[in-house]
Amino acid sequence: MKILVNKIQCKACGDVIESIPGDDFKFCKCRAVAVDGGLDYLRRLGAPEKWIELSEYTEE
Repeated sequence: MKILVNKIQCKACGDVIESIPGDDFKFCKCRAVAVDGGLDYLRRLGAPEKWIELSEYTEE
């Protein structure tokens, strides 16, 4: 898998957060969810039902 975009949207506050370089850990403004990994890996913090997955990747 090749990651093109590593991004989620928080259902609680509506923030769209994106991790660009590796180890780019970011919380949404209400701190309910976070994203990490840049284009190296997909890592999420928070309950899966609290975010909308917006990442894009290719199956390589």
